[in-house]
Amino acid sequence: MAQTFPPRSLDYGYPDLTAFDDAAWLSVFAAGFARHKEEIETIAAAGEPATVANTLHAFGRSGALLNSAMRAFSCVYSAHATEARQQVYAELAPQRAAHEDWIALHPQLNARFRQLHDRLSAGEVEASAEQRWMLQQQLVQAEAAGAALNESDRARLLELNQRLAAEETAYQQLQSREVVERALFVQRREELEGLDSGQIDAAAAAAKTAGHRDGYLLSLTMPVQQQALAQLQNRQTRRRLHEASVGRGSLAGDDGRTTYDIGASIASLRAQKAQLLGFSNYFESVLPLRTAPSTEAVKEMLEKIAAGAVQRLQREASTIAETSGLGDDLAAWDMSYWIHRLKPVPASAEAESATPAFPITLDQALTRVFDAAQRTYGIHVVEREDLPGFVPGARSFEVFDGAPGDAGTGIGLFLLDIHSRPTKSGGAWMNSFAVASELTGTRPVVINCLNVSPPAPGQPTMLSAGEHKTLFHEFGHALHGLLAAAEFEELSGTAVPRDNVEFPSQVNEVFQDLYSPTPTRPGAVPSERELWGKGLSTVEHVAAVVIDIAWHSLTPDQAEEALQDPRGFEQRALAEWGLDLDLVPPRYSSGFFKHIFASSGYAAGYYSYLWAEVLAADASEWFREVLNDEAALARRGAHFRTQLLSRGNTRDPLESYRQAVGRDPQVEPLLRSLGLA
Repeated sequence: MAQTFPPRSLDYGYPDLTAFDDAAWLSVFAAGFARHKEEIETIAAAGEPATVANTLHAFGRSGALLNSAMRAFSCVYSAHATEARQQVYAELAPQRAAHEDWIALHPQLNARFRQLHDRLSAGEVEASAEQRWMLQQQLVQAEAAGAALNESDRARLLELNQRLAAEETAYQQLQSREVVERALFVQRREELEGLDSGQIDAAAAAAKTAGHRDGYLLSLTMPVQQQALAQLQNRQTRRRLHEASVGRGSLAGDDGRTTYDIGASIASLRAQKAQLLGFSNYFESVLPLRTAPSTEAVKEMLEKIAAGAVQRLQREASTIAETSGLGDDLAAWDMSYWIHRLKPVPASAEAESATPAFPITLDQALTRVFDAAQRTYGIHVVEREDLPGFVPGARSFEVFDGAPGDAGTGIGLFLLDIHSRPTKSGGAWMNSFAVASELTGTRPVVINCLNVSPPAPGQPTMLSAGEHKTLFHEFGHALHGLLAAAEFEELSGTAVPRDNVEFPSQVNEVFQDLYSPTPTRPGAVPSERELWGKGLSTVEHVAAVVIDIAWHSLTPDQAEEALQDPRGFEQRALAEWGLDLDLVPPRYSSGFFKHIFASSGYAAGYYSYLWAEVLAADASEWFREVLNDEAALARRGAHFRTQLLSRGNTRDPLESYRQAVGRDPQVEPLLRSLGLA
């Protein structure tokens, strides 16, 4: 079987996978691993003194085949994890972990990096600021990976990493299976009263796809508060949907373990790994690669938010209990519905009539998203119907810096996969087939994936207000990749510290105000109408952060004890923060917390969303000052693009913030937006 990858390269190096046989993935990866190892060994064994060219540049150019294949597989697997791809993923995960360990712990390669550092310090060679930053990042990552360990400890670390890769894969696959199996089947249409006709038609289509001859299937989204809970008038249906959502984590896999059990095992292995690296817990071990200075700083931020959010939630619950007539019978499955139903109307009939109606069509929403990017950053986005979708139903767009079609104005490609499918990961995300790099000559090909219910045949895709916001949010991630200008792929675009990566996407949400009849004024105190429901959403978010921190603040002995009763451990952790609330469960519980257990990406880092919100709220205020002035908006957008979006991780991201906005980020705008200031 042919091992060539990509089988055919389209514009911007976008690989055409339409005829690619999934059975070929493992042979491609095997070739990629082998070639990359040869390249690394050549760099490490070089006899001449280390320079930027023979060490940093050589390292940056290495692994081209492996990187392109890994990026492509990651994109298609997350959006369409067929059984064949799941098998590939299960075999690939430990191989990839072993390869990454081999590079991170390679003694001769790390010696070359240290030699280059010493020669730069002595003035024997020259390097740009970005090259020095790249070298520093490699040294920090090597130390965090265990490069300083002795031989026996290094062998133990490699064993732990292999076990973690297997456990994270097991968690991801069981969690995905449970999402499908716990989808709520409803037989009578009247039980879905409150949903619009498009949602009902989509539920009917989902039921047929799942093999039900009649009835309706409500698929589960990742967060605990299912979107349909806000609309379903039938209280019993709400209860069943809520219980299906919170009940995740109880399905046993082939080995008899649940995702709660696997997640606890992952936390235990991570605690052992942190101890081996010389840290008291896993949270402490990842901080050198984050922007947050300490666990205390993160907890201090949470404390400022949690106490006020609980008080606001209590006021919301009291209002709902009294107004709804439910009183003491008010339950968790009622909260979203009554938050939605009791949202205060605008102050005047005029404002109410001017409020944009939702749902809106996908094409209307895309027009807004692309128009906002053009007005702010000067880019144009044009659909390319001649390019194949990377998964069934995906759409392709070309992005231009200036007038579309002019020679040299093309930036890259933006690929959009909007609809949910049983084989798709939950939630919404951005990923890349290719990233911008001056060194390798690659240009960005980025994807956005959402999980919007497919429409009935012949009907347009409709987006709710929340999905509209998500589209803006994810395109903010896409812009971070599309507008990148970096020498090294390793520093390009979204390759920033985990607790900084959400910031640009959250900032992009502010441009929804360009299409609102009542945009938020800079520095304005939100009205009670705008703050209604913030108690619920903030409490469930903070509770999820607390669960993440709790699991990753354990010593190995404590983790072993928690492994005996994962649910009990989670409940005790919430109780310590006063967040063990029956009315509002955490946004993600340990049984369906993909962010922290299906991979290490957000492990000990789910706080990143709130940490980034501090920056985003402050920068959004800065943009709101000029939203009504097209020329000023374009000037600020160009400056923000140059000083922050294009910079990626080519320098300290906080320095990029200061250069872009002109000040250190202030926490007050976030507290004000949450009604806590």
